[in-house]
Amino acid sequence: MVICLLSTAFTGCIIENDSSTYEIFDVISVSGYFAPDPDQDEETVMEFIEDLIGNGSFENEQNITWEKYEHNFVIESHWEIKYVILFLTVDYELAGGDDPGEGPAGTLDISIKDPNGREHADGYEVVTWNNQINERSYMLPNIDGDWAIVISGSGLEGVGATLYSGEYDIRVETEGLV
Repeated sequence: MVICLLSTAFTGCIIENDSSTYEIFDVISVSGYFAPDPDQDEETVMEFIEDLIGNGSFENEQNITWEKYEHNFVIESHWEIKYVILFLTVDYELAGGDDPGEGPAGTLDISIKDPNGREHADGYEVVTWNNQINERSYMLPNIDGDWAIVISGSGLEGVGATLYSGEYDIRVETEGLV
């Protein structure tokens, strides 16, 4: 300790009043419901609903385009972040909560773009009833700036949501300087 005190001027052994602390916090937390694209052909949506009611089939699902929802967040440079992680949960429900147990529950398409335009997501996938998405994590690079998340998936809105719905939750967490 004596050597450190004597050489403080030369080596910087003692840092005065460094009150910097790191804290884990949410950068963004959003939820939403999937829906057909508003420009979607109404007849195609009705065929999908008829198949769903008639035989619980998702055969016409590939013919439907789904609304895309964009969510943006910013990683500030002064946060001096240690990590960035996105958590995604997707929940599909059929006619009052009935769960068929197997087979396709719905579709999901997610894009996560960093400030440099690079993609950090799985893209399009079919989600099954017995393997829904519960807090799937995406480890993202520590890049400051504006990020964009674009998500779409199958689900009906309004009265149709009582028959079939798809809901998503997105949360981005980091540990940074406060």
